[in-house]
Amino acid sequence: MEGLKLLLVFSLIVFLLVRRAPLGPVMLGGAVLLAALYGTGPAAFLGMVWRATESPATWELISVLALIMLLEHFLGQEGYLQRMLRGLEGLFRDRRAIIALIPAFIGLMPSAGGALFSAPLVGQVASGNGISAEQKSFVNYYYRHIWEYFLPLYPGVLLTSELSGVPLPQLIAGLAPYGLLVILLGLPALLRLAPLREGEVPSNRREVIRELFLSTLPILVVLGLVLGAHVGVAAAVGAVLVCLLVYHRYTPARVYLLLREAISVKTLVLVWGIMVFKQVLVDTRAVEGLSPLLAALPVPHFLVFGLLGLLVGMLTGLMVAFVGIVFPLVAAAMGDHLGLPLVVFIFISGFTGTMLTPLHLCLALTVDFFKADLLKVLRMLAGPETALMAVAVVAYFLG
Repeated sequence: MEGLKLLLVFSLIVFLLVRRAPLGPVMLGGAVLLAALYGTGPAAFLGMVWRATESPATWELISVLALIMLLEHFLGQEGYLQRMLRGLEGLFRDRRAIIALIPAFIGLMPSAGGALFSAPLVGQVASGNGISAEQKSFVNYYYRHIWEYFLPLYPGVLLTSELSGVPLPQLIAGLAPYGLLVILLGLPALLRLAPLREGEVPSNRREVIRELFLSTLPILVVLGLVLGAHVGVAAAVGAVLVCLLVYHRYTPARVYLLLREAISVKTLVLVWGIMVFKQVLVDTRAVEGLSPLLAALPVPHFLVFGLLGLLVGMLTGLMVAFVGIVFPLVAAAMGDHLGLPLVVFIFISGFTGTMLTPLHLCLALTVDFFKADLLKVLRMLAGPETALMAVAVVAYFLG
């Protein structure tokens, strides 16, 4: 019964979002309903809201997104993005490759704001070519996450190794084929786009490469700081932005104008609403009610664990949350019998859940940016994600 309450709230959230209700208010309303269904009083609920609001994770996420908004707007305003696109178009005649490469490149940076970073670039490449908002959203969101399946840059992979007891190299080897497979499964949707061939390949490729390098240098420096020097994403983006403002001699008046034009308060409220919902989800311990509900199903244990991963992934929209909730439950149920095939299967199940939920921040930001139909985007995602799950089931039996 407890698990059904949670599923009811989630179903209502999805229904409202499909009806194009604003995500921020929907998430706050979902948090209120969830708290009420689990017997939380007003004072306790306000305490949950306060904990979510003062949480370092919330402020870090909001800071990262705000700084990325500023950097993206600055790069567009100063012509960096336009030069970057000219450079890419000089190297690739078929712009479908560019549309997929941009989010994949930005996806090397493990930040929740990466989808917002790549969306304007994807939009510029695809503009005027008959590509729908839903197709742009699919490519930007889907290819931004190909690395998260196996790269240890992402905390979900590291936490899975720690909680499951599977050594990290062994886990990466088990997950890496799925990273390649997810690229291939996305190709049918990508190839359905028009070829987008324009003009001839420039003869002076050295100049094209130079322009591409200089225009992408701010992003490359951010990636280098995050991946190479292990600097936080907010600090890396902030440092690069300050250097650019100094280099381009921005006055305080121009900085104020940049802040006013670039920062979307609606997006930041959206993020806060999601974090409040997740705090209520944790404090009410609502997810724990799913275990007995699934255990009553007449299916093998591995499928129960897979369903648990899928549902928790959909309910949280966050890999770290899914891993942190599900793997301790599975470890308690299985003892020392968490082999690599089961761990990989549960990981892929949870990842599929996070990819198919409007609670995933990257999906929410992408759909909001392109003004796309959420339900249509989810339908496009359902094909490759279902195929990936089918492969994971077969691989579990073969393993």
